[in-house]
Amino acid sequence: LRRMRRKRQLRRNGSEEQTELFAGGSRSTGGRAVSQNRRGSIGKKRHITYSSTSPRSAPVTSVLNGSFSSTLSFSVKTSGTIPSSYSTLTSAASNFDNDLIKQTTPFSKAAKTGLQPSFSLMTTTTTPPQTKSTEGSHDDKGEMDDEYGAMTSAGKTYTYPSPYYLESFGMFGHYPSIAGADDSSLSSNDDSSTTTASTISAATNSSTNSTVVKTLPRGILNPAFIKYNTYGTLNAARDNVIVVCHALTGNASLEAWWGDLLGPGKAFDTDQYFVVCCNILGSCYGSAGPESLRPGYDENNSESHRNISSKIPKNKHNQPIYGIDFPDVSVRDTVRLQLLLLKNELKINSVKCVIGGSFGGMQCVEYCVMAGATRPVGGSLDSDAGGVGSKKADAVGMSGVPYGIGEFTTKRNGRIEPFVRSAVPIACGAAHTAWQIGISETQRQAIYADPKWKNGRIDPHDPPHSGLSVARQVAMVSYRTPLGYHQKFGRALTDESMPSYGSRAPWQVKSYLEYQGKKFLDRFDPVTYVKLTEQMDSHDVGRGRGTIEQVLSHVEIPVCILGIDSDVLYPLREQEELARCMPHAELKIIHSDAGHDGFLLEQDQVAAHIKSFLYSHE
Repeated sequence: LRRMRRKRQLRRNGSEEQTELFAGGSRSTGGRAVSQNRRGSIGKKRHITYSSTSPRSAPVTSVLNGSFSSTLSFSVKTSGTIPSSYSTLTSAASNFDNDLIKQTTPFSKAAKTGLQPSFSLMTTTTTPPQTKSTEGSHDDKGEMDDEYGAMTSAGKTYTYPSPYYLESFGMFGHYPSIAGADDSSLSSNDDSSTTTASTISAATNSSTNSTVVKTLPRGILNPAFIKYNTYGTLNAARDNVIVVCHALTGNASLEAWWGDLLGPGKAFDTDQYFVVCCNILGSCYGSAGPESLRPGYDENNSESHRNISSKIPKNKHNQPIYGIDFPDVSVRDTVRLQLLLLKNELKINSVKCVIGGSFGGMQCVEYCVMAGATRPVGGSLDSDAGGVGSKKADAVGMSGVPYGIGEFTTKRNGRIEPFVRSAVPIACGAAHTAWQIGISETQRQAIYADPKWKNGRIDPHDPPHSGLSVARQVAMVSYRTPLGYHQKFGRALTDESMPSYGSRAPWQVKSYLEYQGKKFLDRFDPVTYVKLTEQMDSHDVGRGRGTIEQVLSHVEIPVCILGIDSDVLYPLREQEELARCMPHAELKIIHSDAGHDGFLLEQDQVAAHIKSFLYSHE
């Protein structure tokens, strides 16, 4: 009766219950069916509740055999078509990584009595395909790594041939000039964001013992360069191009983080398409960013670096770099430079599709606005307000309307068409909301609170790693869901002999977050993290163009929008807004308990939607 009532209750809640039994065949259990509760005690049934919102593949039964003494360990590779919400291993096993699920569970009674029973775990699963390799696994935490492989700066570099005018150059009416060489003043305010131009001291002239001074004008980046990689072969028409945009801490090495989608016959079919993946402007993986050498200095002249003011950021080699003085970059700046790479460097005639998730999805939406429309250039900008594309901007040599609706077009079959023919933005919205900006700001405040931050003038040999670690931990919480954390950790401890609460309690979730924060330090820079989260907060397709509805209504191309039903960081209503405002958009749902990271974890679902969309829009 209790089971019947429970089933009825679960059906009403839209869930279903599955009970996993450990079937013993030893003298200690007398052949009785036994099961495991959360703490691993023998003799009690453990009930696990799964969401039933995701479609399921036809299951097959597999049997995992093993043995235990005081602890039980097993590992199962489960990547593939199994939706993470249909994981059937243990209550601790969840969708935090559908490539490797590994658990160690203490059996207290077995430990006390010295029993060593054999067991068979009956599970329901599907046939797993090949798994991707992950880097930096950490014993019992390896299955919860962030979803990136080896992060490098490998690839080709595109450098814009002249000074690159950023969105802030015209949008906010800033037109600073380069200071004269006799201006030796340094800003007394360490926060460069409050000054019009960051003044820097160059090397002391050995003959005159005078100081040469230059400035960094706000709104101009010179040189501006980005790292990129290509895969596959460009066809004769130069239009079989797919552009893939990465998320906040990714890079241009697509195989490192979406490798399961790249290759012959896959979503990014290299037999059919020419795939381009660009690094974000401002990143620390090969593009111009805070760690780039500061303009105006000879990188090969180490002698000239000795007398540089202490206010000028330097790297570990004592070379002057941008550091915190790197100019404010918007998502539009990144996308526009990528478009210039495609048109001017790679000589692309037309892009078949742009695809990206999270921060990559924001870039994708900007592609739709700047290169997915043919609206007359400049129609939605206020020409008297000094905005980009205004008479004021044109007067300083900026032709057309940079960052405007339909800035990038192409001529195909005798007609003017959008340069980009379709798009797949994933897990993002039309603008960064107060909720998302608040989470970004919380991470930045964690870095600012580190005494080693020093208003951004950090010591390269002793950076604010504690603050960056905490910032990453905050992010890792926001990328997941309460259900996911509960299923993975519950209230489990890493050491059952330690106190079960209080300051000495060794929570598994605490250990996981600390590990993720520490691991992140090896591959990211604190100043870059601050600058990139600020760039992410700049996302707003309506800024300087009109309302979001007005701007998106001009997008002419077909768009497939993917949203994740459990995403708390970029909730589904934001993808619904995109689909509602774009005239030729469709919305598809990724079913997952993984939250925002579902766009990386649920690669089978993502790939299926992408392949279907590309096929239907040939």
